[in-house]
Amino acid sequence: MTFDLELYRRALGSFATGVTIVTTLDEAGNGHGLTVNSFTSVSLDPPLVLWCLGNKSDSYELFSNCANYAINILADQQGDLALRFAGKGKQSLKGDEFSRMQTGSPMLPGMCAVIDTKVVQKVVAGDHLILIGQTQDYWVGHGHGLTYHRGHFGSTTAWFRP
Repeated sequence: MTFDLELYRRALGSFATGVTIVTTLDEAGNGHGLTVNSFTSVSLDPPLVLWCLGNKSDSYELFSNCANYAINILADQQGDLALRFAGKGKQSLKGDEFSRMQTGSPMLPGMCAVIDTKVVQKVVAGDHLILIGQTQDYWVGHGHGLTYHRGHFGSTTAWFRP
């Protein structure tokens, strides 16, 4: 079967996701972030989460070798922050832009939640590296989450109950 990659990307983009910024520290203790929508929970016992890192990412070397990372779940008014960390090049954080979680991973302000993890497994799958982390700490805030669907940001404000 021949894939029309552009059409396939549009099909995948039809699935609405949450938006996160994964953060970690480099060897010098400087914070870095990367916008990611491939985050999911894996297990409650033990508490595991994962995200997928593209092998063409400018941050591949840093994140593929990190021992810890934090999943910063964005609030619906933080689309500008998502765009900042979605671009090419190194996505550095200034020291006053974050606090540190238990593992030392950067926690960004104003998030809906933050999950601090220790990397426990890496799996190569196609053109991505799956980083599975065991939760070491977490923080839960308030507000609505930022969503991404077909190239546009949205919010989790519209809910219905069956």
